[in-house]
Amino acid sequence: MPPRLRSLPPRLWRLPLRTKLALGTSFAVIGLCGWLVLRDSALFAVNDVAIVGLSADAMPAVSEQLVAAARSQTTTDFSAGDVRAAVASYSLISGIRASTHFPHGVTLYVGEELPVARIEVGGTGIAVAADGRVITGFSPRAHLATVHSGRLPLGGRTRDRFVLTALRVLNAAPAPLFSRIAAVTRANGALTIYLHHGPRLIFGDGALAHAKWDAAAAVLAARSSRGASYIDLVLPWRPSAQVGDPGTSLSAATAVGAPAAAATALSASVLQVSG
Repeated sequence: MPPRLRSLPPRLWRLPLRTKLALGTSFAVIGLCGWLVLRDSALFAVNDVAIVGLSADAMPAVSEQLVAAARSQTTTDFSAGDVRAAVASYSLISGIRASTHFPHGVTLYVGEELPVARIEVGGTGIAVAADGRVITGFSPRAHLATVHSGRLPLGGRTRDRFVLTALRVLNAAPAPLFSRIAAVTRANGALTIYLHHGPRLIFGDGALAHAKWDAAAAVLAARSSRGASYIDLVLPWRPSAQVGDPGTSLSAATAVGAPAAAATALSASVLQVSG
């Protein structure tokens, strides 16, 4: 007879097998019920919530609702899905993972879909992603390039062809220049980008966007292009910067390779291009 069985009280040995099984099942059920009660009790309530990955430009309500949804749970029965459901109205949030820290802590790892521009329709600003989807939950005070549109988004997405082209061009911008973009317009039929403290960038259309951004960066980096009022990038392999006198322009070769004296003579400091 196994040692464990020998230690049982003699009376239990005399009980029928069916009774022994019933008692064992009862103890297991009682233990499980006790755990189910305890795991949702205040003993394991979430008190400390850390959020990782949420943009500083998210609306305060987003983080507040994340924290509230986490604190309504326990670390022993935590559901990231419930937190995700609590902020489902904010398309800024693309996903949520959670890591609990017994007994009262949880870390939320937030995935985001950030906007690339704000379209303005009749004075109303609407943040949108690169594919035209409306992004909710992003602060209206955050800096975003502005694209004017005559059509409100339908079904959570803009259908304006010019806006969609502008968004693709913006999404291709290198980070240092993206942060300086103020607006995108259609000037005289050409897609034109306005930079903060910099010249207009005439793209013409959305074709060869990466090549045009590369050309713009190269011209802006050249000392001889300082003071340019605009840079024509319609032909990205031969961009030109208008500096000073409207009758004077610098080709890419001149802008990149002109001697300092020639650049000084051509530059009239219409607009100062900061590096």
